[in-house]
Amino acid sequence: MENINFFDRLTDSSLTLNKYETRLAEYIKENYKKISFLDMMDISKITSVDLEHITSYINKVGFSDYESFRNFIREFAMLELKSTDRFEFSLVNVNPKINNIKNLIINKEISNLNKMMENFDESVFYSIIEEIYKAPEIIIIGTRSSSVIAIYAEQMFNKLGKKATKIISDGTDSFNKFSLFDHDSIVISIAFARYPKETIRVTNFFKKNNFKIVSITDNIMSPLTPLSDITFTIPCESISITDFYATPFSVINIIIVLLSQLDKEGSISYLNKFETTAKDYGFYF
Repeated sequence: MENINFFDRLTDSSLTLNKYETRLAEYIKENYKKISFLDMMDISKITSVDLEHITSYINKVGFSDYESFRNFIREFAMLELKSTDRFEFSLVNVNPKINNIKNLIINKEISNLNKMMENFDESVFYSIIEEIYKAPEIIIIGTRSSSVIAIYAEQMFNKLGKKATKIISDGTDSFNKFSLFDHDSIVISIAFARYPKETIRVTNFFKKNNFKIVSITDNIMSPLTPLSDITFTIPCESISITDFYATPFSVINIIIVLLSQLDKEGSISYLNKFETTAKDYGFYF
């Protein structure tokens, strides 16, 4: 469904809505960004519409349950949410006590991980592993908050003996080594809603120079998708002003462990070299 057509359908006359369903539809159209943070009970209280009418309405617009309806709206609403929106909407249900916040945060991460488990595309992931395995170098792009993922990925790849370079900004100093990159290198670009423009600019630069690009993102409609040879989508839904990165870090860990198993002897050799260096230089206590 196109987004505009979807919003038109919410109040379409062919749905034969009763007065309660009409009230609900108008509320959703005007507050669709907020819906991502509200469950059925919240909607019922806010609109004074009984749960049975909410369920009936959700079925009329083509969804089997409220959760699938909310997830559909969330897909495009998250693209538009500013940090202030997330902060404001997340306060609707939250009792500001440590235990409540703890449960909210951890349950959201668990929810993202469960969704990733359910929808994990093994064939696409296998293609990514193949490209990384044969590549002479890995270039990892991640800016703004995703820079922490790029930093971690670079460290893990290098530890395993895979030459890796991170790019965490679109400043000119990031391209000082561009002429040294092997054109058979693989570029891994990481971005989630609201998709930093500098990540897109850097990725586009590599695309124009005919590098193979793998994107790790949260939606097939991500601006990374048309720039990528392979797109791997994972749920990365967040609440409030923070980012929820259990899923992308898990993806990096899965890649690293799989690569280590594909070349056990080489992995052990490089890990031994790493441990020797760590001991000689005194990396750890």
